[in-house]
Amino acid sequence: MVDSARGAFPLRFKDGRLRELVREVAALEEVSQTDLIEEAVAHELIFRSARLADDLAAAASRLNRLTESQRAELIDRSLDEFAQGEALPEPLQAKAVHAHVDGHDPTMLDPLGVLAAFDAARG
Repeated sequence: MVDSARGAFPLRFKDGRLRELVREVAALEEVSQTDLIEEAVAHELIFRSARLADDLAAAASRLNRLTESQRAELIDRSLDEFAQGEALPEPLQAKAVHAHVDGHDPTMLDPLGVLAAFDAARG
């Protein structure tokens, strides 16, 4: 990611007094203005990056706690609703269907042959 060729990066200060301060400090420390500004930018970026990383980690931790709490509540609610539903009577009551009823043609009671198919599978 680091470009080995050093390119120019024009820097324009909004506040002229800051530019003068850079000149003075660089002269007193006997370093180039570029080196002084690069070091200051590096320090600021390292500080801000660390702060952002901490903020993001804290936000992720909060989201994780909230998500786990909501997930647990959702599971509990789902289990409660399932239990309540199981306590209700069945909406459809099953009844036995016999293929041979006195006086009726078995094919009329089972025109599609479903009962015969099940009987054939049993025997």
